[in-house]
Amino acid sequence: MTEFLWFGVLIAAATILTAFGEISARKGWISLFNARKGVHITVALCCALAIELIPINNWFIGAVGAIVILLLYSISKKWFSIDHPHNRTSWGIFYFGLSYFMLLIFWGEKSPVTVVLAMAVMGLADAMAALVGRNFPTPALKLGNEDKSWAGSSTFFMISSILLFGTLHLLNWLNYPSSMLVLLGFVLWLTLIENSSANGSDNLSVPLVFGVLFPFLFGPLSRIEVASRFLEILPFVTLFGLLSFRSKSLSSSGTITAISLGVLLYSLGGWVFVVPILAFFISGSVLSRLLQTNEHVLEKTGARDPLQVIANGGVPLLALLLGVFGGNMDWAIMGFLGSVASATSDTWSTEWGMRFGGTPRHILNLSPIEKGLSGGVTLSGFIGAIGGSVFIASIGLFFMAFGNWFWAIIVIGVFGSVIDSLLGLLQAKYQLPESDDQLPSLTEKKVWNGIPLKKVKGLKWIGNDVVNFCSSLLALLASLLFAAITL
Repeated sequence: MTEFLWFGVLIAAATILTAFGEISARKGWISLFNARKGVHITVALCCALAIELIPINNWFIGAVGAIVILLLYSISKKWFSIDHPHNRTSWGIFYFGLSYFMLLIFWGEKSPVTVVLAMAVMGLADAMAALVGRNFPTPALKLGNEDKSWAGSSTFFMISSILLFGTLHLLNWLNYPSSMLVLLGFVLWLTLIENSSANGSDNLSVPLVFGVLFPFLFGPLSRIEVASRFLEILPFVTLFGLLSFRSKSLSSSGTITAISLGVLLYSLGGWVFVVPILAFFISGSVLSRLLQTNEHVLEKTGARDPLQVIANGGVPLLALLLGVFGGNMDWAIMGFLGSVASATSDTWSTEWGMRFGGTPRHILNLSPIEKGLSGGVTLSGFIGAIGGSVFIASIGLFFMAFGNWFWAIIVIGVFGSVIDSLLGLLQAKYQLPESDDQLPSLTEKKVWNGIPLKKVKGLKWIGNDVVNFCSSLLALLASLLFAAITL
């Protein structure tokens, strides 16, 4: 049977099974939840079979990409039912396809076992965990925004452990002394990520985290130093996460995201990729507690959530991954320091400017604006931006000899802060109620005292997290340009 025919058979099977699940749920034959989990398992099996039956080439990856686009379109058109009693939409279907597509791009040819196991964990372990957790909801174990249980998470851990141990044992990939301990730590980490995810995002986070680290821990691409660093960092990031959560610097799900970020950075890169971002987080938390902030205006205050962690830490992680997969760690270090300097510069600028600055000025026309609104600048804030960049560049001196890179990181960090202010002009701003004279007229919050506010400026889809991510990304590109010219 040709590869095209196999592809057609598997697509037809997945389509028929999905349609049958939807029809069964709408007819009331089974619950929508059970139908979704049945489809979850069978589609995951189709994805795994495709790896064995179809050569991983450009046309296959392109076809999967087209299916992902179709899934996104179908969700936007609400072709799939919504589980109203449990407030669950169909985004997990799209995330599942997207994670499969991305894993095929990076590991389809080099490590197909990684793709198969990542999808199998989500298709089998996650589906069974959801079914068990729904039937045994207590005692609860809620690390994110969704109600989950000890029974469900234990099921995920046990099935994932059995699945991975059996496969690795058959392949003889448990071939170094600490491999079993690494495997148990790896599965426990995946279990925490699954529990803390919401709205189907575990269909994206679990397979991608799996795909980033698994090939370097087990199999022909494994590196013993990566496995050693993985075990070394687990107690450290766990303690850091617990302290951050208890001090209310991170939400529970934000804590798991920060732990995952730390695990990936240290396991794949070492301390040079951990210390600067740790310094950013600690300094930002200290400044926000010591200095005054305008909570009426800022979009998010209090404990950092997963999106805030990703907005500030996602680009530095991307810099590391570019180095790992691209084979140039010198460039990766420059990109990492530049993006962290940008985030630190912006944070210090905001906190310093709100405490010591006067009335902020619009960054383009210099007209007065509300203190705390994105797009405003002050002299004190600019001094804070320089201080944040110098701080991160100075930490880089612990790992690299002084050179032109030091001044470049300072300039790039301030550049990122300025870009953040410019992009902040596009950020959505909402009209506050006029009944309270003590309140400012505008805010970046979408909801006030439970009441949705009217957007009066900016783009609805641009929030502070988007602005932070984009400014860090531009700082990364500037850093890589410097590295390409000088290194």
